[in-house]
Amino acid sequence: VVSTQSTGSSGINAEYGGSLLCMILSRSSSSPAFSPAAHRWEKTRKIERANHVTRKLSINPGDAVISNSKRDFVQLGGHQGHFHIAGPGCLWKQQAKDGDIEAKVLKELNESSLHAYVPDYLGDKEHDGKKWIGMEDLMCHFTNGCGMDIKMGTRTFKESEVKNQNLRADLYDKMVSQDPSEPTEQENIDKGITKLRYMTFRERESSSQTLGFRVEAMKVWGSETNKDFKKLKYGDQVKNALQIYFNPLSKAGIKGFLQELENLDTLLRESTFFKEHEFIGTSLLFIYDKDRVGIWLIDFGKTTPIRDLIEGGQITHINPWVRGNYEDGYFFGFTNLLEMMREIYEARDEDDETVHQQTTLRVN
Repeated sequence: VVSTQSTGSSGINAEYGGSLLCMILSRSSSSPAFSPAAHRWEKTRKIERANHVTRKLSINPGDAVISNSKRDFVQLGGHQGHFHIAGPGCLWKQQAKDGDIEAKVLKELNESSLHAYVPDYLGDKEHDGKKWIGMEDLMCHFTNGCGMDIKMGTRTFKESEVKNQNLRADLYDKMVSQDPSEPTEQENIDKGITKLRYMTFRERESSSQTLGFRVEAMKVWGSETNKDFKKLKYGDQVKNALQIYFNPLSKAGIKGFLQELENLDTLLRESTFFKEHEFIGTSLLFIYDKDRVGIWLIDFGKTTPIRDLIEGGQITHINPWVRGNYEDGYFFGFTNLLEMMREIYEARDEDDETVHQQTTLRVN
């Protein structure tokens, strides 16, 4: 959905919402240069073995959670009203009602070996009774960028969310609306199910269970935002969806994304922070334009430290989830996504300048 909104001099624009994929399509010619190898804010994309990397942030979101500008957006997902454009290169994101989890996680990640693959943390503030996080606007590095949100893991709900065993009629009705044959005989008698029952049913309906990741939404040139992916379960279906997003890219452009994933894979496997946290509901954000590509980790509102909750204080991100082990299946999904990307890259013909002269995207 593409919408043009303007804001006054105060308050929050309720239409500036969603996930980090509130994509600014109208950018000035002064947009900063970017490539997979170097970030405008001097986030060098190399394998860092140090546990903590500190750096001085070079942008500021300003004091007011307001905007006087008129811009075009493409929102790929998330809740309305949770994002607001701040100063150049900056966003304000509304925190969840139950605390400041995302601000804390993003700040810690900015000081970790994963810092180059997350948005800059730019502070937090309260406005109109709500808490907001200042963060880098990733789309400022792209001109007319194309975005894709991939939700990672086999489980997108926290363990704490499913402890309540009360039967809920609303969740039963939602399940029946999606698949009338799903409820058991007893569930049809009770006309209610637990939240755990509904959440596991929902995950099973998508590729989250079969592959460990699912495509949430994407926007490519010449088309509307597409969100019709949550019912895709199997590898060939998901691979076809990914090819829709990568189709405008040259083989060199796809290689840029593949290198990004391989670097991130190494960093995640070496990261103590990653091993000591349950990464629930997080996404990989893919963006490209005619010159550059990039991948980031986003959405940390359900990321929870588990070092004091289980023996050994770490999870594998691979083992199957059972209640109490906090496993999220992130690496199961990442490995499948990486392998699928390699297959897409290998299957792509070498670039032909005659064929691709108008659509080829070159990696700087």
